[in-house]
Amino acid sequence: MKKVFHIVTVSKSISLMDGQVEFLKRNNYDVHLVSSEGDELYKYNPLKVHTVNMVREISLINDFKSLINMIILFIKEKPSLINSGTPKAGLIGTLAAFITRRPIRIYTVRGLRLETVSGVKFKILFMMEKLAMFCATDIIAISDSLKDKIINLGLVKEDKITVLGRGSSNGLKLEKFNMKANKIDDKIKEKIKDKFVIGFVGRITKDKGISELLEAFRKIDEKHDECILLIIGSIENGDPILPEDLKFIEENPKIIHINHVNNPINYYNNMHVLVFPTHREGFGNVSIEAQALEVPVITYDVTGAKDTVLHNKTGFIVPKKDSKAISDKLSYFYQNEDKRIEFGLNGRKWVFENFSNEMIWDELLKLYNDRMKKLKY
Repeated sequence: MKKVFHIVTVSKSISLMDGQVEFLKRNNYDVHLVSSEGDELYKYNPLKVHTVNMVREISLINDFKSLINMIILFIKEKPSLINSGTPKAGLIGTLAAFITRRPIRIYTVRGLRLETVSGVKFKILFMMEKLAMFCATDIIAISDSLKDKIINLGLVKEDKITVLGRGSSNGLKLEKFNMKANKIDDKIKEKIKDKFVIGFVGRITKDKGISELLEAFRKIDEKHDECILLIIGSIENGDPILPEDLKFIEENPKIIHINHVNNPINYYNNMHVLVFPTHREGFGNVSIEAQALEVPVITYDVTGAKDTVLHNKTGFIVPKKDSKAISDKLSYFYQNEDKRIEFGLNGRKWVFENFSNEMIWDELLKLYNDRMKKLKY
């Protein structure tokens, strides 16, 4: 069996590979998972998971300990291929693999944190990405625009980067996207009844564009009284939103905030439109998830996000941080139900034709097989 290590920083990110591990196993790969300690590791064979604790933020002492532990693990297990993703795991995994001379070192780039920072932090993150990409033999960018951004920043040359299919790191399990799924709380169902529901799904942070989302909602609420904003996601301390924005979410009777949910499909089916105002992204699964359920999407013209929408066909791509543009497009969908339905139908067709799990997995398998052939497996 060909031993492969998939590495992520925190165990919650293992969900980014749902089904992928099993698919690779069926195709004769001995897949092991590595991450920080977490419950998500326990659903796999204990002999196939390894704990190397890593912290998301920059911490020289902790990062050095993580690197040493990863090196020890690689010396012991001797994987032929490592696929390391998420920023910190990307650096530590590829660097440890380089030091221990692992022959195939893949860095899956799921986004560039440096896009929305400046000054010293930008320089540090730039050097971290540069080092990780130098140590990698191959780079998977999860969208075409992310690939372009990596090249334009001078992080690595084009011939080292691959995009699987039309993008995303794992695709969607399309059979899950049942448009009849509607299990939500009765109180919420009553509150949104006969309303125009504007949805948001994601972490409640500054980088996710919450401030512009709320400003756009204020604008459309002035024009159209029958609007409800449904926000699904956890409020996070890292990159926090403004106190006044948090207060507006908590106190406005036309805003429904629900903490992170495991199955957002039930909620997508109660939205008329999804707003995805992220400032930067690797790809943006929530956007294609919504479109898979015939919900049109409004997003920004930014890395990753713009790859998830066909402009003026499945939704709209508007200038970054332009809350007025978001509001105008929301008004368009509010006033033109036939176009909203048309965009929704287009979106489901587009997603089902381009973003299935199997399409992404097949491309990944081809990459693995090609690299393994060179090792004479």
